[in-house]
Amino acid sequence: MTAEPDGIGADEYRSRIARVRDAVKAAGLVGLVAFGDCWRGANVGYFTEFRPLDGVSDIANAVAVIPADGEAALVVSEQCVGYAQSVTGFPVRPFRDLDAVLAPLARKASARVGLAGAAYVPAGLRDRLLGGLGGAALEPTMVLADLKAVKSPAEIRLLRRAAELTDLAMTTVRDTLADGRPHTERELARLADAAMITAGADRTAYDSMVQAGPRSAYNLARPTDRVLHPGDLVMTDIGARYRGYVADGGRGFTYGPATAEKRAIVEAAAAAVEAGLAAVRPGMVATELNAVIQEALVESGYERYSGEARGHGTGHGTGMDPEEESPWIGPGNRTRLVAGMVFTLKATITVPNVGGLRTERIVHLAETGADPLDTFPMRLHW
Repeated sequence: MTAEPDGIGADEYRSRIARVRDAVKAAGLVGLVAFGDCWRGANVGYFTEFRPLDGVSDIANAVAVIPADGEAALVVSEQCVGYAQSVTGFPVRPFRDLDAVLAPLARKASARVGLAGAAYVPAGLRDRLLGGLGGAALEPTMVLADLKAVKSPAEIRLLRRAAELTDLAMTTVRDTLADGRPHTERELARLADAAMITAGADRTAYDSMVQAGPRSAYNLARPTDRVLHPGDLVMTDIGARYRGYVADGGRGFTYGPATAEKRAIVEAAAAAVEAGLAAVRPGMVATELNAVIQEALVESGYERYSGEARGHGTGHGTGMDPEEESPWIGPGNRTRLVAGMVFTLKATITVPNVGGLRTERIVHLAETGADPLDTFPMRLHW
């Protein structure tokens, strides 16, 4: 297995497998089945550079099987075995051998096997897993999610670079609009994507979003040929993927002369996220951090127009996938935040017929508090 100079090295992959084994044993499990696909690959990417490929066949899926005792195996499409072997430091098997890979777990009496990625395993593959495990119980587990949540120095370095590339995309949008000429949402999204890729991004982390004028009041939408007009409020949600790690960033801005109402929306979202950045500390419980941002949004008067203010949650883990399971910064979540975690903090405000934005920061939690990986300003009036 090889790794790029600033990627994840073989020693780190081996140490991850060892930590997962320890956690699996501590949870009373005999093994872990980690599912990933071409859209959400982190559960597999935690152990190997391999990432499934987009498609409607089994090339889109992969499973890492980590026994509490015994050798790990990666199970992929027969079409991808050679590629997977070239970037994986343990045995790779085709899906036709899945039963044989699972057999050592199935032979254990009253065995419990953890499943990471349970929410999005295809039904057909789940049936094959259950069949291969025989009488062993297959149960969803957060063992892997909790380990993935705490990043190594190498991971933080890669995430910081992804955030820098995302900041570059916003710089490109700003500089493009400075010429005063007409520009469409789609054009700005393409230019942002090109800037990130030209500067070294693998690709975008997800489809870039640029929404202007009334369309910025949609919480999520793809860009169109709508031209930005002076007075528009503009929402962007843009991120870069770099060496397998992603940034999930959001900014909004007013374009040209804007009403006081639109400027106030920008200010309220920025102030809410700032409150979270100021408050977060290791040892804090996720629901406590959520309450800081949620209360700031409620006090700003935008509760009716903000999903975060109404309890949707104000952040999520990020790493190899734009959204990872842990930590979820939301109401009632008692996850204790620890140094080394990386997550987003966000505030979305969308007012119909006026406009909206999402301000979303990418935060590494250091021993002393928030260490934002992105640096682009939040209060933007262009």
